[in-house]
Amino acid sequence: MSTEDSGHPGVPVEHTTWRKNRWEEVAGPGGKAGTVQLAMVSHPEPGVPGVPGRWEVSASGVLTLTVTAADGVSIGGRPVTGAVDVESGSQVELADGRICFVQGRGGTYGMVVWDPSAPVLTGLREIASYPYDPSWVVDAEYRPTPGRTVEMGRLTSPRSKEMVSAPGDLVVELGGQEHTLLVMESVPGLRLAVFTDPSSGTDTPEIGRWLILPPDEGTTLRVDFNQVILPHHVFSTAFPCPIPLEANHLPVVVDAGERAPVLDVRSGSTVTEPDKKGQDGTMEPELTEKAVQYLRHLEKFDFASMRAMCADTATVWHNDGKGEQTIDENLEQLKQMTGGGAALRYDIVRQFQEPDEVLQQHVLHISMPGGSGMELPVAMYFGFKDGLIDRIEEYANMTPPDQGSTSNEV
Repeated sequence: MSTEDSGHPGVPVEHTTWRKNRWEEVAGPGGKAGTVQLAMVSHPEPGVPGVPGRWEVSASGVLTLTVTAADGVSIGGRPVTGAVDVESGSQVELADGRICFVQGRGGTYGMVVWDPSAPVLTGLREIASYPYDPSWVVDAEYRPTPGRTVEMGRLTSPRSKEMVSAPGDLVVELGGQEHTLLVMESVPGLRLAVFTDPSSGTDTPEIGRWLILPPDEGTTLRVDFNQVILPHHVFSTAFPCPIPLEANHLPVVVDAGERAPVLDVRSGSTVTEPDKKGQDGTMEPELTEKAVQYLRHLEKFDFASMRAMCADTATVWHNDGKGEQTIDENLEQLKQMTGGGAALRYDIVRQFQEPDEVLQQHVLHISMPGGSGMELPVAMYFGFKDGLIDRIEEYANMTPPDQGSTSNEV
């Protein structure tokens, strides 16, 4: 859990309690960081991919699981064989240690498959957060918009879109100016503002952050930006989280709430602490920020700034079959490739940091002048030496989306 506010004078007890509960939500049993699969089961379609047994819902709405002794399945700690009814709220334990949490009603059941050995869960050390600041607890106006729906993108593979309920707008004054955030409600009773700000893609995730509105029914709300949270997708790509709308970009930095997960990539390793300062006392950019900034320069085709971030000895490898390149050879190749008027955009999905190393997952969006385009899932490694990029390794998945693996959308 983040210790940013531990023992800090002036931090309300309620906020400390919220932080502890939030940690359990992410890293506790059944938490977001250990979620490896989401699935739905309804009549008449049977089965859950990757999960033992036959799962099916009867015409009367009863969920049944049929397994053999060899499957090694238990429900609530009791081994089961044959056909058994699975009630909403059940925990189904699998032989490999995974646990399936089942909830449902009306003949439709949702399943969360949780794995205690999931890499993000086992490597998660804390959730880095900004220090608590009471000035970020503000009054806001909620303006209902009954019946309104909007089209929102989803972080699926490939990307998808859907119409979601947008029952209101949140009007809040920040930095002396009034700002409006569209509020969505894809889950009944959960009103959510998904927003970005100037920190998105550097100090906080590219895919924005979430402000969950209090359950008040009135039009005047007390909202606490200290409780801004990271999207579930940051902890597990099993969650098809909403992509923030351009209209929900705040021009002021919201230096409150959660910032980023802090992970140990290898067992026993350490991660550079957030807010690291240099010898002169000024804030040094995180290596993760430098990795993102390098790509931002590429989006602008600012090759001089890219070169300035690299050591003279920097080398590059890409899975395009061209082998090793010097940084200058690679930049020259990029110049030639970007001469056709294409526009680039990098959406950062997640980052892992070690001393002098960053491993990053992102999606490269390429838009052509004629309106065509494509998306490439990419994994990229950055090695640093004395604060400069000394090694880049990039693996891009060139498989067309409709030929790749499918993912569950919930």
